[in-house]
Amino acid sequence: MKKKHIELINYLCEQTRPTTSKELSNALGVSVRSIKNYVNTLNIQANEKIILSSNTGYTIHKSIALKLLDHQDTQIPQTSEERAFYIVKQILVAHTSHLDLYELCESLYVSYSTLKADIAKMNKAFSNFHIEFVCENDTLKIIGSEKNKRKLVSYVIYEETNNKFMNADIIKDSFQDMPIDKINNVITKTFNKYNYYINDFANINLLLHIVIIIDRIKEGNIVNQKNADFVIEDENEHSLVFELCALLEKEFDIKFNKSEQYEIYMLFKTNANYSLPSSQDTLRKIVGSDIIHLANDIIEKVNEYYYINLGNENFLTPFTLHLKNLILRAKNGAFTKNPMTQSIKTSCPTVYDIAIYISIELMDHYNIHINEDEVTFLALHIGAEIERQKTNDEKVKCILLCPEYMKISTQIYNQLLIEFGNQIDIIKTITSEEDLDKYSFSMCITTVRLQKKIVQDVIFIPPFLQQVDKVQIYDTINKIYNNRKNWILKSKFHQFFSAELFLANSNESTKHEVLHVLSSKMLDLNYVDETFEEKVLIRENAASTAFGNIAIPHAMKMEALKTSVSVCISKKGIHWNNQLVNIVLLVAINKADKRIFHDLYEALVELFSKEKVIQLVKECNTFTDFENLILENIVTEYEKT
Repeated sequence: MKKKHIELINYLCEQTRPTTSKELSNALGVSVRSIKNYVNTLNIQANEKIILSSNTGYTIHKSIALKLLDHQDTQIPQTSEERAFYIVKQILVAHTSHLDLYELCESLYVSYSTLKADIAKMNKAFSNFHIEFVCENDTLKIIGSEKNKRKLVSYVIYEETNNKFMNADIIKDSFQDMPIDKINNVITKTFNKYNYYINDFANINLLLHIVIIIDRIKEGNIVNQKNADFVIEDENEHSLVFELCALLEKEFDIKFNKSEQYEIYMLFKTNANYSLPSSQDTLRKIVGSDIIHLANDIIEKVNEYYYINLGNENFLTPFTLHLKNLILRAKNGAFTKNPMTQSIKTSCPTVYDIAIYISIELMDHYNIHINEDEVTFLALHIGAEIERQKTNDEKVKCILLCPEYMKISTQIYNQLLIEFGNQIDIIKTITSEEDLDKYSFSMCITTVRLQKKIVQDVIFIPPFLQQVDKVQIYDTINKIYNNRKNWILKSKFHQFFSAELFLANSNESTKHEVLHVLSSKMLDLNYVDETFEEKVLIRENAASTAFGNIAIPHAMKMEALKTSVSVCISKKGIHWNNQLVNIVLLVAINKADKRIFHDLYEALVELFSKEKVIQLVKECNTFTDFENLILENIVTEYEKT
């Protein structure tokens, strides 16, 4: 709950008569529209009308309000990380230019010194985002480019949704009377029968939505639309969709009407294959231009306010269809109970907050009421898209160029994903070379020879993949992965390495001596806490981190205040258990850097696995020598695209 929400509740509780929106606007220092939004949000969160509206003004149900405030107290951030996320969201998501430090202390129930210590930690932990938390005149603000602020917000929201959406166990817990494994088995067998690829995430996403559809139908919630006629032109797709529907109908003794069949078709298109242009014409016929326009407008506003880009067709199509059905349910007062509501509200408050924002937009636009169960369905769409983006982040971005002929592009697309779905993300299938300039990608797979050269890797393939073509694609993917790792090491070198954390040819000759010296250097710079050395030794005692002439010790958990690498070089060697090493790279990892540090770590291992590099590094006496040697020996063709 935001501070203004609490202020509104407290103010109304003190009043003995109805209070107008203008009075509340003046009392809280916000616009009349904001007051209306606060009221809608609080009523959704309370799952009933906590604040009543009439011609004379607003009144509040005091007993419910006090319970809501008591619940708010249990949600106060408890750890430094939770407080950091809270502060980021208060400034960037709530769009507050600055926060009063003393009010922040009251909201978080911490002392002024604790808050200042948290802010110092945040500046180290989030240094990778190139933003700064600055305290001036007892206020806190964030300084940095808009792009980097957006990256920080995305990170916070991604962390908040980590492992909270999209796994079969959550679906089983939420729909305990539904045979989830049996439904999943029907989906998997049907897709395999028709040779359509569906990856693990898409499979869970599809499973969740089909379970929701079945649950609604079984509860008597049928969506009837007069204009729900649609045609599936592709015979293979037609057979798959209608066989899947028939099997589910038989299993659950239900009947899918045309609207639900279309929803299954849209789920199929957005999870098993890249949506084709013709599907947009069908979608417009089903939902109407008004809802498509509204969906696009909502996506733009979410990107503007919350820095989350939902503008992907894989999200837009099922989301738009859901909006159509939601609006119909709201107008008829036929809401569906959502068993995931409480868990989503508790575990993913920001995603739920985005869903509330969308609900308010819908309520204002259509003059309808949306309850918290329906808000959670919106949150599921948002959370699923965030998970999909996280799943695809590490994959090689790929364009498929294939002139449309006899549906050959669909066949190639499916074959590529069946073979390489865990390594590549085909962001677009295009039919003309001229469209290449419209997209950002690392690899182009094409069935026609390109007329001009491009900087990205290009693989020419025949319409039907042979083993030699698969080997070529596999080799190119590995090359791109390696170049990406090397690029990260080269571009982030000064972010992780520094002269203050460099030691050459000192007197330390044992593992424990070196680890103590290197850990102490990190502690002196406030990059780690006093428990770091002990945690490194616990990890080291479990299994040695030495191989060849190098050791890369680290703690099990990513708890460093700032990601850094402390270096020790010894010509005579350091006794490391039963072997002698010449190079020690003590790694401290901050949680915010975990998404790039895996690649950095692998790049270090690969670089120092070369005997030539080991011999040259042993001769380095200064940090400058070390820096020049590393940068000179990183071979990369990778460029961010």
